[in-house]
Amino acid sequence: MSVRVAVDGSGAMAASVLHALAGRDDLDLVVLNTPSGEAGGAGIVPRSRERDARRLPWKRHAVDIVFDCSGRDARVHLAAGARRVLSCAPAARGADTTVVYGVNHRALRPSHRAVHGACRATHGIAPVARVLHDGLGISNAMLTAVYSRPHDVGGDGFALPLRTGAADHLHRVLPELDHCFDETEPMRMPGVHASLIGMVFVAERTTTVEEVNSLMQAAAFGDWADIVRYGDTPFSTALSDRDTRSCIFEAGWTQVSGRVVKVCAGYRGDRGYAQRMVDTAAVWKAS
Repeated sequence: MSVRVAVDGSGAMAASVLHALAGRDDLDLVVLNTPSGEAGGAGIVPRSRERDARRLPWKRHAVDIVFDCSGRDARVHLAAGARRVLSCAPAARGADTTVVYGVNHRALRPSHRAVHGACRATHGIAPVARVLHDGLGISNAMLTAVYSRPHDVGGDGFALPLRTGAADHLHRVLPELDHCFDETEPMRMPGVHASLIGMVFVAERTTTVEEVNSLMQAAAFGDWADIVRYGDTPFSTALSDRDTRSCIFEAGWTQVSGRVVKVCAGYRGDRGYAQRMVDTAAVWKAS
């Protein structure tokens, strides 16, 4: 039996979620609310332009899961009649838990009514942290995001956010590494059509570049194949605009000094992240 879903919001993220939903027979898109403009091709799906949160059409359409791409408080959607809410906006509020598909989605419970899907940066580095912690152990880590394009850094194209929130999200989705992650202010690197997340960490034992890359390569061609792409040339992320994987590991940037390891992973655009949101919803419906 398919699950009735809705998308709230407009712009690139909503359009990417709609694209990821296309062709799914287990998630039935029954309504699209685009209060500030069109979100892209949704075929014959009924459209709403409801700005008043109290009048959102979820109850009328018997919506099981709302994909919130607008940044509304999840409790607003629940009050409007949605059974569950999956927040796809970075500053989500009212969530019961934070989930990164592939890392901790098995923690979803029937009692969860509002889930935060973290952010693109978190999805870009969390699988790497999971694989390398399992293989080497991580005791402390520092994250630095490197952005390239104006829409990655804020509405005006110039003001970088002070934090991506990825370090906080990692503490939630990898509780065994609570308080191990910190984050520097993001940097901007014009001319590179990708976003990167650098992670410098202290491993629990000495290692080598070859071992680090081998661990990630085995993951990318094994259990993590649908989520992680292994790139062996710098900035291979720039070639991944149609890739539905949400984490592209950049093996050419790996450096090791004893127990100190530096790795980089990245993403391009919203497509991979949107695919993980749909994957999360598909698992959540069965919980």
